[in-house]
Amino acid sequence: MKNRIVCMTFLLLLLTNGLVSIAEEPAPFSIIVHASNPVTQLSKEDVSNMFLKKVKQWKESGEAVLPVDLVEDSPVRSQFSESIHGRKIASIKAYWQKQIFSGRGVPPEERKSENEMLKYVSDNPGAIGYIAASTPIDTYNVKILKIEEK
Repeated sequence: MKNRIVCMTFLLLLLTNGLVSIAEEPAPFSIIVHASNPVTQLSKEDVSNMFLKKVKQWKESGEAVLPVDLVEDSPVRSQFSESIHGRKIASIKAYWQKQIFSGRGVPPEERKSENEMLKYVSDNPGAIGYIAASTPIDTYNVKILKIEEK
């Protein structure tokens, strides 16, 4: 009986500790913008609205918002879509099919690699994109935005 209580206590501590570390784990991607962009943080909803082209202009600078996606088979894109939009890529693709069919919009441009993404954002002051959190940005004219958790 005593061993059972010790085992249950140990399992409870192990599970609780595991849940805490999962909750504190940083996002596997970073949101990037041109270094001259005055914005330093956005909510997930703001980022989602920019990538769904519901927001077309940066309030702070007046620049056109230029969202850019990684290609559909990118694991980083999958993580971004599920974390920011709360939807899988297939659902976002269906959203864009409806927008195209109704004449209301076209999806963001795509880039084949994170280096292409970094180059595009570096060259376009209104651009917003994302890369793996581990990708170095030192040689590019970009900065990482903080994402507000609401």
